[in-house]
Amino acid sequence: MRIGLFTDGYLPEISGVTTVVHWLKEELERLGHQAYVYAPGYPGFHDEEERVFRFRSRPFLFYKTSQVALPYNREATRSFKDLDIVHSHTPFSLGAVALVMAMRYHIPHIHTYHTYLSAYRHYLPRPLRPPKKAAEEASATFCNRCTAVTVPSIPIKEELLRYGVHRPIHVLPAGVHLPLFQRKPVWDPRCELGIPKGAHLFLCSGRLAAEKNLCFLLRAFEEIHKADPGAVLVLTGDGPQRELLQEQVRRGGLNSAVIFTGFIDSAKLIDLYKASDLFLFASKTETQGLVLVEAMAGGTPAVAIGEMGVLDVVRDGVNGILAPEDAKEFGRMTLEFLNDRGRYERLCQGALRTAEELSTQKSAFRFLKLFEECLTPSTATGRK
Repeated sequence: MRIGLFTDGYLPEISGVTTVVHWLKEELERLGHQAYVYAPGYPGFHDEEERVFRFRSRPFLFYKTSQVALPYNREATRSFKDLDIVHSHTPFSLGAVALVMAMRYHIPHIHTYHTYLSAYRHYLPRPLRPPKKAAEEASATFCNRCTAVTVPSIPIKEELLRYGVHRPIHVLPAGVHLPLFQRKPVWDPRCELGIPKGAHLFLCSGRLAAEKNLCFLLRAFEEIHKADPGAVLVLTGDGPQRELLQEQVRRGGLNSAVIFTGFIDSAKLIDLYKASDLFLFASKTETQGLVLVEAMAGGTPAVAIGEMGVLDVVRDGVNGILAPEDAKEFGRMTLEFLNDRGRYERLCQGALRTAEELSTQKSAFRFLKLFEECLTPSTATGRK
């Protein structure tokens, strides 16, 4: 099968979508299929992978680390007619290319709704910012022009149904590449970050941005630190709120207790997942929250706010706990959980089992089954 993966974010950009597309391509090829990626180009980056078509691009004016592709590439255009399946991972520039191309060549088009778009409108200045209802209607319009839609969690399926999406919606969670978590360590995070051996280490990884609700997370960590002065919080990743968050840390007198690492490579991040006691997560806008699954693959349970896609990943009392958006209560529940060693060990094992259920291999098999159904028109129309 020849599968085209259309995305507005790919290597070397670091994001959940990039990770999903990269590992889906690898798994599909390992299973004997040909996967083609259509993605923006990035200055100075050259692909070592085969079958990756780069489109000329410009930095997104309001979020400089992302690129906006110019929707034309002559070599890529010649390859479109040979595809069996179109799989878009964006509704924007290259998603539009996928939509037009699939209609022109009568190729089944599956769209994965990765991002809760109405929660990201703040990246646009107010004069350009669409109302929430308009963002929802735009999402529905795009989805309804596809053969089928996939979402990583049931709450997001319910959102799309509310928007008016009437195409088949399949819940297919993204997976993690488990062999990476079985490699030998490449560093000792506690040693290199100066964290004492006996100190409780809390981790949150991802984009440092408003939609991740990190200002609240720091307030919750203040409560944790009051009761456990040796506790350390590590924030990996970068983003537009980094300076704001660093200022909040200074005002709270937590300079020695909160560490900002910036972006770190995947091998180091995996070792950090494994070295952490708990993964803390406060985002309320996730379609799934792939970093939660990554943490679980490292045997680290999560404490998270139970909103949106998080509800499908964090199973309260099985692989983590769900806490309210109340800083004192979030902090109290975190320490209570961590200090109950029997419960904590059970949930560490539960986290590992969850990651096994959500491996990239199993995820690829689920997508392949859907692709095959969509190539058989009589079976492609049933909603799941």
